Amino acid sequence: MAALAVAATSASARPRRGAGLPPRCLGTIQRLKTLSDRDRRRVNMHSRSTTIGAIAQLPAPNPTPTRRRTPFQRQAWEVIGQIVVYRSLPDGSIDVALFDDGGYVRVGMPLPDCPTKASRGRGAIVAARRDLVSQCGAPRPNSPALGGIAYVTGVGFWNGDRPKLQAAANGGELQPVTNLRLIAGCR
Repeated sequence: MAALAVAATSASARPRRGAGLPPRCLGTIQRLKTLSDRDRRRVNMHSRSTTIGAIAQLPAPNPTPTRRRTPFQRQAWEVIGQIVVYRSLPDGSIDVALFDDGGYVRVGMPLPDCPTKASRGRGAIVAARRDLVSQCGAPRPNSPALGGIAYVTGVGFWNGDRPKLQAAANGGELQPVTNLRLIAGCR
């Protein structure tokens, strides 16, 4: 009985995964969005160039994966597009919609407190957000379109809660953004 009590005590003394993080940073989807999920090492961080249209043409997986099961989710991608949405979300993340050649893709930047020491590319994730905010100002929930043109690098992500407007119909997104380079606007 004493041995059982010791085992229970030592198990409860171990820090829980995500201990100390704000509640909005926790959960399976948030770990995908911060590259702190258990499959993060399977992501090829050497970005491949693609187009917004090519992402929109990918077949949507069914059901939406909560692990990195598809080649799209295991690759960092670089696209170029016009920033048509730049806004803050209730969880503190930044939502950006890019437009090019008649199509849209959403890209996301988590709250800087959410990537953990376990997150791959943590410094790049935080720096991309910091650079965008320093050049374009802090986003608001209903920020106007920036009209800036940017190269954006991010990891493939399938969004099961597909936004209806200014997003790829298949739910393809880039989250987290690991690099954003403005080439026009916001300066």
